[in-house]
Amino acid sequence: MKYNYFPLNVGAEVIYNVDSTVYNNFNNSTTNYIFQLKDITTNKFIDAQGNEAFRIERFKKTDTDDWFFQKVIVRKIISNRAEEVLDNKRYVRLVFPPTLQSTWNGNLYNDLGAWPHEVKDLDVPLTIAANNLDSTIAIQQYNEVNLIREDIYDETYAKNIGLVVKKVKAVDKNINTGVITRGYKYKMELASWK
Repeated sequence: MKYNYFPLNVGAEVIYNVDSTVYNNFNNSTTNYIFQLKDITTNKFIDAQGNEAFRIERFKKTDTDDWFFQKVIVRKIISNRAEEVLDNKRYVRLVFPPTLQSTWNGNLYNDLGAWPHEVKDLDVPLTIAANNLDSTIAIQQYNEVNLIREDIYDETYAKNIGLVVKKVKAVDKNINTGVITRGYKYKMELASWK
């Protein structure tokens, strides 16, 4: 079933490097933020639906601040799908067993509108910085590009680690020049895990 692409183990810890850029058309500014996120799986419990679920505590670290608590995330696997509750919204992150061109609605259990997720790569090696990962799965979560807007969301999962890359680009563009006027983009990438 390839559940090991979405491992849930108490005590697991994953650290990500994050590079984020925010475009503001109010004052024509572009601001870059560099920080780290750390996800620690702290415990498992039975959720309101009667399923085994795992509590993940997310911490953030910047150049000027040490690790500080940011939020709680809940993850679980229910037969053929991996779910994540983030900011009070439930998402379907993966389906099992994943196959090339598997498709599903990642927003099936929330009110954000249908997002047709699709498996683009499966069991593919990937190198991230000094980390050589032998098997990864790439998910295109959403991809809509036109003359005035770009919304591109992609995630990559690795066996026995889980999420290793998340890329988001959500920007408005000047229709005449194609220059970004507002919005944001960020890349969250594996730094270390244990």
